[in-house]
Amino acid sequence: MQSSYISTMSWTLSAMKSITSLQTQIEKKNTELATGRYADIGLELGVKTSLSVDLRHEYNQVQGLLDSNSLTDSIMTRSQTGLTNILNNASTYQKTLLSSQASAETVTQMQLEGQQGLASLLSSLNTTDGTRYVFGGINSGQTPMKDFATNAQVAIQTAFQTAFGFPVSDPQAANITSGQMQTFLNNVFSEDNTNTSALFNDTNWAAQWSNASSTNLTRQISQTENVSVSTTANDTAMRKLAMAYSMMGYLGVGSLNMSALQTVMDTSRATLSAGMTGVTNTAAAIGVSQTRVTTANSELNKTLDVVKSRINSLESVDPAEAKTQLDTLTNQLSMSYSTTTKLLQLSIMNYA
Repeated sequence: MQSSYISTMSWTLSAMKSITSLQTQIEKKNTELATGRYADIGLELGVKTSLSVDLRHEYNQVQGLLDSNSLTDSIMTRSQTGLTNILNNASTYQKTLLSSQASAETVTQMQLEGQQGLASLLSSLNTTDGTRYVFGGINSGQTPMKDFATNAQVAIQTAFQTAFGFPVSDPQAANITSGQMQTFLNNVFSEDNTNTSALFNDTNWAAQWSNASSTNLTRQISQTENVSVSTTANDTAMRKLAMAYSMMGYLGVGSLNMSALQTVMDTSRATLSAGMTGVTNTAAAIGVSQTRVTTANSELNKTLDVVKSRINSLESVDPAEAKTQLDTLTNQLSMSYSTTTKLLQLSIMNYA
């Protein structure tokens, strides 16, 4: 008769390995139940793993565009709010210019409203969403409009004195003729880039008025489409409004004779009207961009649904099956614990 070597340690180690394996499988099934997808995509899909990676990359791209479009829409909404405020203030001032006559009784009010209108315009152009300046163009990190009192106002006063030989509001202003005033306005309150005296040409506007970029801020809204999401403080319409307000507000109109005052009023009114038309057109263009974003979002969501469906078909687990497997593994683990406990209680004396 031959005896065999018996070791309770070898039985115990074998059982412990089984427990470790079961614990790993249970953890895997718990993960699958929690996430709804395979715990180890590469192991489960094999050669199809690259397809899963590609689909998830596409999913992230589309979701990124949707998230970006939410920010884009926010910028456009703020732009529209700013443009609406600009138009409302211009409309109010236009009514004043249309309803008022050139007289000593009305000139003070018109001058005050011109100053208030300009201050409101500059404030609206400095609109920020807390991250960027909406009307700064691609230079959105810097305040678009410079301090008026220390820059443009000084330039206007200097231009006036250069043209007429005395300061703004000097009593001699009463001797300025309508023709002289019109020549001054045509020369100084102009965007003519060939005229170095024009306070609203590109060079002087950048030097005295604006820090903004003339390049509009654009955003990608789909894989193939970009839109302009705002306008800039350098837009022609904004310059014209600034001209209209500053003519009445900062040329000492209270000292002018009625003929020269009427010339300033008429020029301001015409310039204001042109600026309002430009702002209206800009608001309409941004409205078109908003519609394009809405359409793009609709298409992106459809694409996202398709990609998500394909990902789910590859990676998703059957919750019922996963739960059944988890229960089975849990029972097996419980049995393994029980078996191991009994093994540990065995003694070699039982085999003597």
